[in-house]
Amino acid sequence: MNYFLFLNHPKGEEVYKVNKKREEMLREHFSRVDILKTEVILRGKTYEAIVDYTAFSNLANFDCFNCQDPCCADNPVIYEKNTREFILDNIESYNKKTKNIDILLECGYKIEEIIKSIEEDSCMVPNEVVENEVSLCTCSFKPNNESVLCSLHAICLENESGIEEIVKKKPLVCSLWPIDIITEDDESLLYITVPDDFTTGFTIEDYYDTPCINKELTQSSKFRRKNPEGFLEQEYFPLIMAYGETLKYSLGEKFCDEVKEKLLIENLIFIEELDIKEKQILKK
Repeated sequence: MNYFLFLNHPKGEEVYKVNKKREEMLREHFSRVDILKTEVILRGKTYEAIVDYTAFSNLANFDCFNCQDPCCADNPVIYEKNTREFILDNIESYNKKTKNIDILLECGYKIEEIIKSIEEDSCMVPNEVVENEVSLCTCSFKPNNESVLCSLHAICLENESGIEEIVKKKPLVCSLWPIDIITEDDESLLYITVPDDFTTGFTIEDYYDTPCINKELTQSSKFRRKNPEGFLEQEYFPLIMAYGETLKYSLGEKFCDEVKEKLLIENLIFIEELDIKEKQILKK
C-alpha cells in the first residue's frame, strides 16, 4: 500500500510506502468502522474509494494565519506543469514573497538558469539548495516571524481567483491536508480518512501535534502560552463544512454530497450547519 497523495514526492518510496504494521492497522480499522463506498475524482481521474465518513464530522479549524506549526516544512511533490507555469506567469509576486529568485542570484545562478530550474527541477530550485539555502517548501513564505503560508495560495488570492482555481494551482496534497488517502499498490481502491486519536497509528500525519484537527490540544495552558490569539473554540466546525468547497474541487461533488447525506442521517452534523461558509481558504 502507498500514501496516495505522496506518490510524486521527490524522495519517492522512502516517503510514500506504507509499512506492513501500518497496513495491518489500516485494514483492521476499515474492517470495523462504518464506511461509504463511492467514487472520487482526483485531477480528472476517477477512482473507487472506501471512505471512513464519520471522520469528516470531526471538528476542524484551519487557522493558518495564527499557526506556528511549519506544515510547509517539506516539498510535498514533484511539481506539476501548471504550477510551474503559474509561478513563471507571476514570478515577481512569487519572488517578493519567497525571496527564492533573490537567494539564487546571491548564490551565483543566472536568471536563465533559475527559470530553467523552475521549469525542470523537482522542487523548482536546483537540488543542491533544497533544504539548505532554500529551506522549508519551495512555495512557502513567511509574512511575519511566525506563520508559514503558501505563496501559490496567496498569489491566487491577489489575482482574485476562486476556490476551484486555488485547488488547481496548488499541489493536491496541500489542498487536501490533513486528509489522508491510502491506496492499494495497483491503485484499484483508495482508503480515505482523517488523522485522529484512532487513525493516527497508520496515517502519515500525527494528530496529536496538529491543532487544526485537535480541538482538545488547543485547550491546554501550554498551547495557549504559545498561541494566545488563534484556534478559538467557536471557530471549530465539522470538517466536511470547514473544508467543504476544497473537498468538492479536490475529490468531486459526488463525494461531498454522499458524505454529508450520511452524516445528516446519523445526526453527526445538522442541517443548520450546512450554511457555514468556507472562510479560511479565501482569507487574505
